[in-house]
Amino acid sequence: MSAPSRSMIELRLDAASGGGASVGRDATGRVVFAMGGLPGEVVRVALDSEKKRFARGNVVEVLESADGRVVPACATAQAGCGGCDLSHAARELQQEMKIVVVADALERIAKIDVPEIIGFRSLDAMAYRTTVRAAVTNGRAGYRRRASHDAVAASECLVAHPRVEELLVDGRWGSAHEVTIRASAATGERLAVVDGPLEGLTIPDDVAKVAAPARGPGAPFISERVAERDWRISAGSFFQSGPAAAQALVDVVGVAAGDLTGRTMLDAYAGVGLFAGSVGQDARAVTAVEVSPSSVADARINLGPGVEIHECRVESWSASPTDVVIADPARAGLGAEALDTLLAAQPDRFVLVSCDAGSMGRDIGLLVARGFQLESVEIVDAFADTSHVEVVTALHR
Repeated sequence: MSAPSRSMIELRLDAASGGGASVGRDATGRVVFAMGGLPGEVVRVALDSEKKRFARGNVVEVLESADGRVVPACATAQAGCGGCDLSHAARELQQEMKIVVVADALERIAKIDVPEIIGFRSLDAMAYRTTVRAAVTNGRAGYRRRASHDAVAASECLVAHPRVEELLVDGRWGSAHEVTIRASAATGERLAVVDGPLEGLTIPDDVAKVAAPARGPGAPFISERVAERDWRISAGSFFQSGPAAAQALVDVVGVAAGDLTGRTMLDAYAGVGLFAGSVGQDARAVTAVEVSPSSVADARINLGPGVEIHECRVESWSASPTDVVIADPARAGLGAEALDTLLAAQPDRFVLVSCDAGSMGRDIGLLVARGFQLESVEIVDAFADTSHVEVVTALHR
C-alpha cells in the first residue's frame, strides 16, 4: 500500500519559532510551522499535520533563500541527521533566531515586557559535546532523522569531542538499540552506557562500559574539570553538554545570584552539585536537592560535608528559609507544585536556568504572579547548530 500523499503549500516564513521551525501563514491566514526553513524565505512545505488554527510540516524546496542559509558543514547532517536542526543557518542567524524565540516566550507566555537587552554568550561551535546519545542500527551508532525512528549512521560529528566522535563513528555496538557515550575533556576518560547486550562490542579497551540505565552503585564514572575543581560524573548522572557549557553557566549564574557573602543558597535540581560547589562557595550555608541516586552519590563526593544534600523530588523537599534559590529543572520546567515548594523557603532572589523557552516563559509568568520582578535574561549558546537554548534569568522581590 502506498503512503498517503501530503498536502503541499507555498508560503513566506516570517519569524523563528521554537524547536527549530520557522513560522509563516498560508493563503487562509493559518499559522504554519516549517522545519528546515529560515525567516525571510519563500518555501514549499509538505504538511505532516493540519489543525484548524495551525499546521506543521517540512520544507521540501527553498524558492527564495535567506542570506543566512548555509550548507551544513557536517556530512552526517547533510545525510539527514536530525540532531543539528539549525546547521543550515549561519551562526549570526542562529543567534538572532534564538533571541527571537526567547523574547517571544517572555512576551506571549509570561506576558511581560521584554527586556531591552537579552544577553547572549556564544561558545565554540566545534567539538563541544562530551556526552552524546545515539541510536544503533546494525551495530553502527548514529542519529535519528527529524521526526523519525530511522537513524543515519554517523560518518562524522563536528559537535562531538574527538574522544566521543571516535566511538560514535568507529565503534561497533553489536545488537544494542542505543548508546550514550561520555568522555572527559580534562582526563580523556571514556564510558559508554549501552541499551542492549554488552557482548559483541568493538570498542577500545580504555572505554568503561555498563548496561543501561547504569543507576546502581559501582557504575563507572569520569572526572571533569570546571570552575577550577574536579567533578565526579557517573554514567547515570546528569551533567551539562560539555565543560565549556558548564563553565559558562557557572559564570552567568554566579553573576545572576549576586553577592552571596553571609547569605544562604538553595541549589534545586542540583545534579552532581555544580552550582552548589561553585556559585555557592561564598554563601554562609548551601542546601542541594536532587532526586537521582546516581547524581546524589556524586554530589556527596564532589561537595563533601559542608553542603546539606536532600535526595528527594523538589516537590517533596521540606522547605526551610533561604535567601537565594538557583533552580535548573529538566526541559518541562518547574511547574506550579515545585514552585510552591521553593517559594515556601521565602527567597528574595530567584535564579532560573531553563533549557526550553516555552517552559521558561511559563515559569517566569508564575514567578511574576507571585511578586517577583524580572531583572536579567542571558542566553548561553551551549548547543550550537541546534535550536536548544540554555537561558539564565534572575528575578528579585
